[in-house]
Amino acid sequence: MDAVILAGGLSKRFGSNKLLYKVEGEEIIRRVAKAAIELADEIVLSVRNDSMGELLSKLTGLPYIVDKELPCSGPAKGILSAVKEGNTLIIPADLPWVNGEALSSFVKSCTEFGRAQVCGLIWSSKDGRILDSMTALIDSIDPLDYVRRSCFLKKTRITDLHRAAESLLLISAGILPEPWRMLDVDRPEDLFRNKGKWLEEVIMIRQLAFNNPYRIYIEMLEIGNLRRAKEMIELELSIYRGIDNLEAHLIRDLNYIGGDNGSDR
Repeated sequence: MDAVILAGGLSKRFGSNKLLYKVEGEEIIRRVAKAAIELADEIVLSVRNDSMGELLSKLTGLPYIVDKELPCSGPAKGILSAVKEGNTLIIPADLPWVNGEALSSFVKSCTEFGRAQVCGLIWSSKDGRILDSMTALIDSIDPLDYVRRSCFLKKTRITDLHRAAESLLLISAGILPEPWRMLDVDRPEDLFRNKGKWLEEVIMIRQLAFNNPYRIYIEMLEIGNLRRAKEMIELELSIYRGIDNLEAHLIRDLNYIGGDNGSDR
């Protein structure tokens, strides 16, 4: 298994480069790299430019790859640039408490509950579900073709990867022995939130049963059939109902189309 560490963020909400922030005397990026080294055969840092790549490579001893020139941005661009084959673990670079055991337990859960093209992590609580879209196990590069095509058509988000998968397995963090180790940080105050209670839940979505509405949605955008594209997003909304951030992204895509005539496009 290979691993891609997504390290291209700007850390705007943190106020400084959070990957260089030291937790227990060690930079967060080094802690993530050490955890990945415990279970991955080949690891690469996905970065936004050479200067950042050289800095992080020096700290971790890992090679880096600069995001390709694609008309999309963010983590989706990083994945498209760095993932070469299937069976790749995607790891966010801002996991201050992660270790090899935590990553291994996530990968093990992905295989124990059924094989899927993409296995993701969700945070399930009594208040709802949130997809942790930056953590994923990719078993096939097949979905990436549609994510790449989406870059030329709309605002691409990392959740497009999950939507493009023919089969999607979602593992609740509550199943993991120490779920708090998989929490990321956006702001300095997040460094003190490593306690919580999460429900145990497993969700398998087989998109072939719905003829994969996301893929049809992309194909319809390519030919300008906005009415049919809108229908596919509405079908996706019924599939992902209850996963808060996925629903929000779908609604944004729906607003982008602008209704039946696409007037807001």
